[in-house]
Amino acid sequence: MRILIKGGVWKNTEDEILKVAVMKYGKNQWARISSLLTRKTPKQCKARWYEWLDPSIKKTEWSKEEDEKLLHLAKLMPTQWRTIAPIVGRTPTQCLERYQKLLDEAEAKEGEGEAGPTGDDVRRLRPGEVDPDPEAKPARPDPVDMDEDGTHIIPLSEKEMLSEARARLANTQGKKAKRKAREKQLEEARRLAALQKRREMKAAGIDIRIKKKNRGMDFNADIPFHKQAPSGFYDINDEREREENEKRGPTGALLQKLEGKRRADIEEQERRKDAKRQKTQKDKGEYVPPQAARAEALREQMSARMKLVLPSPQVGEGELEEIVKLGYAGETAKSIVDSEEATPARGLLTDYSTLRAPGVSLRTPRTPATGDNLKQQARNLRAMTEAQTPLLGGDVGIEGDMTFESATPARTTLATPNPMLTPRVGNGAVGMTPRVGMTPRGGLGGLTGRTPLRDQMGINTPLRSEAGDFEETPRAERSRQNLIRQQLSDHFAKLPKPKNDFEIVLPEQQDETPEIEGETREEDMADVTAAQRRAWEAEEQARLNRRSQAVKRGLPRPNVIRRPVAEEGDDEITRMIREESVRLMKHDAVHHPAPGQAPLAGDWDLDDLSDEQLAGAQRLIDQEFAKLRVEVEGLVGEYNEHFEKVHDRVRDDYVYVRGENGKPGQWRSKSDMSEEELVAAYKADLDANRETIKKDAARAKKMESKLGIVLGGYQKRSADLKKQLGEGWKEVEESGIQLEAFRHLKGVEEEGMPGRQEKLRKEVDVLVGRERELQERYGEQLREREELIRRVEELRGRGDV
Repeated sequence: MRILIKGGVWKNTEDEILKVAVMKYGKNQWARISSLLTRKTPKQCKARWYEWLDPSIKKTEWSKEEDEKLLHLAKLMPTQWRTIAPIVGRTPTQCLERYQKLLDEAEAKEGEGEAGPTGDDVRRLRPGEVDPDPEAKPARPDPVDMDEDGTHIIPLSEKEMLSEARARLANTQGKKAKRKAREKQLEEARRLAALQKRREMKAAGIDIRIKKKNRGMDFNADIPFHKQAPSGFYDINDEREREENEKRGPTGALLQKLEGKRRADIEEQERRKDAKRQKTQKDKGEYVPPQAARAEALREQMSARMKLVLPSPQVGEGELEEIVKLGYAGETAKSIVDSEEATPARGLLTDYSTLRAPGVSLRTPRTPATGDNLKQQARNLRAMTEAQTPLLGGDVGIEGDMTFESATPARTTLATPNPMLTPRVGNGAVGMTPRVGMTPRGGLGGLTGRTPLRDQMGINTPLRSEAGDFEETPRAERSRQNLIRQQLSDHFAKLPKPKNDFEIVLPEQQDETPEIEGETREEDMADVTAAQRRAWEAEEQARLNRRSQAVKRGLPRPNVIRRPVAEEGDDEITRMIREESVRLMKHDAVHHPAPGQAPLAGDWDLDDLSDEQLAGAQRLIDQEFAKLRVEVEGLVGEYNEHFEKVHDRVRDDYVYVRGENGKPGQWRSKSDMSEEELVAAYKADLDANRETIKKDAARAKKMESKLGIVLGGYQKRSADLKKQLGEGWKEVEESGIQLEAFRHLKGVEEEGMPGRQEKLRKEVDVLVGRERELQERYGEQLREREELIRRVEELRGRGDV
């Protein structure tokens, strides 16, 4: 009996089945997914997905930042790869393999002289061993030949697995879907039976009205909490039309059309197009893989050259000149003092020609060399891993500083030292007493400060004492200041008495104006190019101006030019004008052909005339044309009617005969032509006109369609605005009618209001008088009542009642 052990290397077919199964069943039903794969368990399927097939897995090369983060997190959380992986953005297996590789590289660098097996050799599988982690390895490719009668034969179990997976994954109708379909069929059968029953009873004369169950509001027919809009002066017809259109719009429409295409369908369609295009390109031999195209584009990409931005100058030309003059003055004064004998003033002047401190090289020091922080941390981690227990003892060789400040190490920016900065004045300065019993600090070796050190007289150098510095306490600082003052007083007391004889020597004034005579300034190439371009443009404009008027104005020009025929009575001037006209036309046909016209063969060049000669000829032509205009205007005014008659007669007597096979046509007299020739000429003219009409119609149709596309939105907008304008004008007219009605009503009211007011006033007066009378009568009756009551009381008092 054969025992099947699940596991082993993953195949390409198994990967594809797993991906499709995850798309169908999700990432929680691993037992159902593993039932499609006979050689894999649910745990192995889950590990394969989360270690290799998940699209979110990053499989690119490790960057230096990721390596640094991995090493620091491994230092903070040793062996906790499932916790480290989400922080780094990789899988736990990738983090472990990368960590082991970094340690192997550090070990290989330490033991370069020793010949031993590397980490890859140790971890490489031997023949017969089983890969303990096949889920994180690439899939084994499928056999080349998938047929049974080929060299690569697929086992029967794998064929059964593929067929079962294909059938199960293709089955989208599960138990619930089948039950829903069955219930739908039963409901449709009940509806058809009820409909047949009603039809039979109606045919028998029994009409049964279907009573609809009302279990509340019909939300399809009524609108809950709907309030009718109050009637007013505004028009709501457009709102009603919009509501009716919205009600009629989606009726009978498919849900698929309303929702549109799904994203999955669109992507599938695009994938098919890409596959078809790639297949076509492969057949033509033009297909380039996307990875190669991206690599080629990245290789050919060139970064744009940035513009050089320099800071503004700190010192101007005037300041530089003043500094140079001060230097000349100082050198002159020092030369005068040096020429005399030993004088007290010689000690006050020193040589300031050199600005740099002694011992500083002109060469810019380079930045100090630093080691690779990444490899240093890897070596430290390997040393900590291989360290012995405290019982065995032994030191751990740690390089640098092992800190836990952050997940990524701090970066320090290296700055190039500046040799022109002043060294900080400290221990080791010239002319100082060294400290006693203390470690000296940096002296001239430090390149920090503000200005170049020029202190030969020791003015800026703090004085020291034999006992050491006076910088430790405030009291010592005060003592040092007092000592400096005392020393200065002693030095000033030792100075000799001043002398009143002195000599002033003025420096020779140099002529600051440079000699310009005889000097030649080299022009910039950009200026030379610009001048050449301007000269070329001026020459080109002059050449264009020398063209004939027909070419300048874009007038039609003949493509066939015949030699001029001399007529009787022509003089020499007329003949020369005709010949020059023919030469001009041939020159234009050769050098400036009309659009759509082939250049004329041959070489016809005109005489090179200057602009002054052309201007003079133009003036003569203008003068002659002015004379001819006067004569022609007189002739036209006198013989206008005769000219029209002759023109009509010539037009009626001649007909244009079109040439055949591309030959030019000509005008012929009707008297020289037969009837068949006239009919043929008219027919050819008619056919030519029809062809012209067809071409113009096609061109007009094309332009109309193009303008319809370009101006369609504007036309629609114009129609909408026209409609809005009509509605607005209608509202304006209705408002005007209402305004006139109310104005008329106002006038009528103003006319009838005084009469009504007078009538109401009279009625009010009558009512007021009536009320006054009634009040007086009421008062009298009230007094009479009181009188009667008083009498009754008197009678009661006397006992008469």
